[in-house]
Amino acid sequence: MGEEVFLIDWILLNLTGRYRLIRELFSRGISTEDIISSLELGQEKLSLLRKKAGEEYKKAVDSGIELVPLSSDDYPYLLREISDPPALLYLLGEKVWLNGSFVSVVGTRKPSRYGINITKKIVSKLVENGIGIVSGFAYGIDTVAHMEALNGGGYTIGVLGTGVDIVYPGVNKGLKKEIIESRRGCFISEFPLGDKPEPWHFPRRNRIISGLTQITVVIEASLKSGAMITAGYALEQGREVFAVPGNADSENSQGTNQLIKEGAKLITSGEDILEEFNIIPKVSNIRPPELNPEEAIIWNILNEPRLEDDIISISGLDTGKFNVIVTRLELKGLIERLPGRMLKRRNG
Repeated sequence: MGEEVFLIDWILLNLTGRYRLIRELFSRGISTEDIISSLELGQEKLSLLRKKAGEEYKKAVDSGIELVPLSSDDYPYLLREISDPPALLYLLGEKVWLNGSFVSVVGTRKPSRYGINITKKIVSKLVENGIGIVSGFAYGIDTVAHMEALNGGGYTIGVLGTGVDIVYPGVNKGLKKEIIESRRGCFISEFPLGDKPEPWHFPRRNRIISGLTQITVVIEASLKSGAMITAGYALEQGREVFAVPGNADSENSQGTNQLIKEGAKLITSGEDILEEFNIIPKVSNIRPPELNPEEAIIWNILNEPRLEDDIISISGLDTGKFNVIVTRLELKGLIERLPGRMLKRRNG
């Protein structure tokens, strides 16, 4: 009962939308109860919010949606650093990915063939090196980035401008199912369950995309676009912005070219990102092309040493199949066992 009351309090705080003040009070060690009191909501409003929070909690439990409050150790540590982090995240999928190594990739909803190809090129190289992909699950560059992460045996986080139980856009229904069933990613949102797409949701969503990572990559964006809003948030948050240059005559290149003029790092490949910052793990063993999809899944999960049980849980493989694949990777000299049923990539 204590955990239920605790989470309902955080849902209530999230519903107020007063994230800056909540973060400030929380960072000073003030209790959830006292934070609620400090907001001076008034008895009538407080009662209404508490009732709605209780309903939200029940819907989440019934739907298998996890609730990750700002106070949780599972809350993404980079997102917690921004000035207005959501008081609570709704999560659908594998929570283990929330604090992995990620790069944000965003761009236009109407990409050119060039934009699609460069997105695949960049994402595939990041995924080969154990880097996950954060994006907004919108149609276009976002969709390509999420799909390429999965195709490479990597992992991905979709940040939604709706409740996590809503499929939007509808064309991505199959992709959402694949991310969940593969157990190689998750979806997060600050918006209550059942919230439909609203125009004002998406700019708010974009600050979370940039807030989750140290690096945001912009691929094809017009001057007035959601991707440019995300880049603006990244700069406000003290994060790095990289941009792919494009045709000067293309509307979808005006935003990225402008970012480069204003100091964004010009990149043309995933290697440009891997070489730029120490926060990105350097992996000497790039995933060999002979790995099959199941071997690639385990290889990418091992971007750091992990317990065998955790790898099995994340990969979704049964124990027998897992042991067969691990043996093959050992025989290829790609992974090694450590004490305590740990596995790691072999150096060299």
